[in-house]
Amino acid sequence: MNDEDFKPREIEVFAAIMTFGTTTRAAEALELTQPAISKTLARFQQKAGFEVFKKHRQRLVPTQEAHMLYAEVQRTYESTRQISRTARDIRSLRNGRLNICALPAIGTTILPGIVAEFSADHPDVPITIDIRASGTVIERASRGQIDLGVAVTSTIENPAVTRRALTATGAVCALPKAHSLAARTEIVPADLEGQNFISLGHGDALRLQIDNACDAAGIRRMMHIECTLASACLGFVAKGMGIAIVDDISAWAMRHAVDARPFLPRLDIELSLYRPWGTLPSAIVNAFTDHLVRRVKEISKEISG
Repeated sequence: MNDEDFKPREIEVFAAIMTFGTTTRAAEALELTQPAISKTLARFQQKAGFEVFKKHRQRLVPTQEAHMLYAEVQRTYESTRQISRTARDIRSLRNGRLNICALPAIGTTILPGIVAEFSADHPDVPITIDIRASGTVIERASRGQIDLGVAVTSTIENPAVTRRALTATGAVCALPKAHSLAARTEIVPADLEGQNFISLGHGDALRLQIDNACDAAGIRRMMHIECTLASACLGFVAKGMGIAIVDDISAWAMRHAVDARPFLPRLDIELSLYRPWGTLPSAIVNAFTDHLVRRVKEISKEISG
């Protein structure tokens, strides 16, 4: 008996003989000479320490011990095939999953369509979407709890995340259909005087800019309803409850229900992509990121046009 480990070629020859029954056919399958097969088989049997085959009518008949050993070889081969399949899946982006977190202005407007397009091309990739406030998006990225986050760009640097600029959303004035202000090509603070106003919630980045612009112009709005989400504001506008100033992406997503006019002075909200720092993104995360950036650019051009 030899305690030396089997070499891959020896296992390969053993498996071929188990499959084809003769050294001649095994040699043909492996493109080796028959003497090379016989020599390798002899080394294999010496290392095994027991009889592996018995000769019977020009064939090699496996012993019971050989069948036991071959079962283990098959399990090893299956593991190798699974590794190869996994590698192919990764190459073709069929493996992995996506965990995405986004602020409502993106997550409830254009993200569903963007994800649906991506999923149509990668149907085997499970995707989790979580809609959260920007601060929570960045926090979850910093903890490594998500693959990708979309949030309002923070003025506070966080060393636990990596950031990539995505787009800047402008502000528009959303109006009920056939509203008197719809005749204007643009809306300024003076136009808001005395209007029923649907406002974003306190602490919202755009709300702060709107309040500052109106205060600077000495404009008094009729603060009729306050909502935490732009989509909710737009729902009230669509019902004729008042007007609202929201980001242009949210208004674009509701263009079938409300009219929108540019608001001046221009108010911008910068959006960024956030990822956990110190980890390399998977191929599927890179593919989705490229798709997201491209579609956001296309939608932004359509909005500005």
